[in-house]
Amino acid sequence: MPTLPPIPLHEQRILLTGAAGKVARRLREPLAGACRALVCTDLLPLDGTAWPNETQTRCDLTDLDAVLQLTDGIDAIVHFAGYPREAGWDTLIPANIVALTHLWEAALHHGVRRIVYASTNHVVGFHPASHRLGVDAETKCDSRYGLTKAFAESTARFYYEKYGIASLGLRIGRCEDLPLDARMMSTWLHPHDLAQLVLMGLTAPIQADIRYGISNNAAAMCHNPDTPDLPYDPAHRAEDHPVATDAGHAKAWRFQGGPFADANYVGDPDRAAGYYRRKPVEAR
Repeated sequence: MPTLPPIPLHEQRILLTGAAGKVARRLREPLAGACRALVCTDLLPLDGTAWPNETQTRCDLTDLDAVLQLTDGIDAIVHFAGYPREAGWDTLIPANIVALTHLWEAALHHGVRRIVYASTNHVVGFHPASHRLGVDAETKCDSRYGLTKAFAESTARFYYEKYGIASLGLRIGRCEDLPLDARMMSTWLHPHDLAQLVLMGLTAPIQADIRYGISNNAAAMCHNPDTPDLPYDPAHRAEDHPVATDAGHAKAWRFQGGPFADANYVGDPDRAAGYYRRKPVEAR
């Protein structure tokens, strides 16, 4: 793919997938305010009135011909469609793998320059909760869902290295207006900080980068590198909104992935906590 001069964001036509979803719907307003035209798509109907520069359409991302039509004329993609929790392969493969490969292939076909996409902290969910992870931490998926997102990160890297399609993957913790439980004191992502991450991915120089989608939480189990090229400066902190939880009854999760890692786990927990293909990160 040839190197082309950047198009200013305010002149771009942006595609937002999964736009009816709990997280992506929060991006409609900031994206519409930043770009020339916003195309929002989902299988489900979108709530609320469309913004003046917003087009709403339904598209099944497992239909490659439909995705090729959807992405014609698009400058960048914000991909938040998919199945957002643990499930069987019959659910996860179409929603999180087939749909994803169709989008990257369509981007290649039409010359789309960059993609910002939702990954998850569950790609590193089997790291011990006592460790503080950087973006280069070894992949230790805690669920089938986490595996599909690790596939997304590998796909994004392949299409960058092979074809030059830049991407930013966001390992999102949990995006809510306020932290709702003790675990969210670490994993919380305020919607305004989410919007900052996505807009950064659409404007900053990126390759096939990864960032954690968390706010500036003191108890965070992960951290982002401090780099001038990707200047994420979250404005919100979980500790400013203490959760009304009896600390004596708050569950102490062994793994970073919390309930995803614990669900249906078989045998000795030290097996997952202690297995590394390379030297593990240091404990906090």
